[in-house]
Amino acid sequence: MTLHQEKEQKLIVQSFIRGLEVIKTFGEGAATLSLSEVASRAGISRASARRLLHTLCDQGYARTDGKQFWLTPRILELGFSYLSSMEIWSFAQTCMEELVQRVHESCSIAVLDGYDIYYVMRVPTRKLLKSTLNVGSTLPAHVVSLGRIQLAELTDDELDHFLETANIEPYTGFTVTDKNRLREIIREDGAKGWSVVDRELEEGMCGISVPIHNPQGKTIAAINITLPPSKAAETGVLDYLRDQLQETASQIHRELARRQ
Repeated sequence: MTLHQEKEQKLIVQSFIRGLEVIKTFGEGAATLSLSEVASRAGISRASARRLLHTLCDQGYARTDGKQFWLTPRILELGFSYLSSMEIWSFAQTCMEELVQRVHESCSIAVLDGYDIYYVMRVPTRKLLKSTLNVGSTLPAHVVSLGRIQLAELTDDELDHFLETANIEPYTGFTVTDKNRLREIIREDGAKGWSVVDRELEEGMCGISVPIHNPQGKTIAAINITLPPSKAAETGVLDYLRDQLQETASQIHRELARRQ
């Protein structure tokens, strides 16, 4: 470890990291948890879990009946702080709603962070996935179009590192798991400016995505439409949806540039 890294390490507050891990223990199928369950899921001692949980309760982010703990709606403040800090999200919702009215399919915006994409906006029309996707949901970047079109922004070294270290596993019989082929697909998607991923995450889902650029031309997110594979296979459908997505992405880009 270099001297700079040692100095940076001293700035890290481990108790804050443990607090975040405690928050992340709650989720689908774990809306309420006991002290022991939180400690086990977060990989911390019962004493640490107790202090952190009661701190969350004191600040209004969690509640307890003395045995079980659960998060309160106030925890959403943490996510909304991110959304409100990015001016783009204040007007992108309207653009998405107009797009959904035209194409009658679900629309999402997601950002790439590490190995995953995080959904920051959703305008659904039907349930396509086994588990409902909401704002804050994550999916592996390499297996969805929202992720691949943003991975295309990486340099060759960055993409090589991603593919070497990511957990590339099959989700369906259509999932591309060969890393060399995956690299080719990502670069091809980047060259043409849009990505289609068909049945690789779930056999009942096809997604088409285009990037969203900031005024400096850097990809900051991606917008997509999800639809059944049977409809995606119809002549001209993907070309039409691509054009609609690109127009919406351009609309968001223009408004962002105007405001800045």
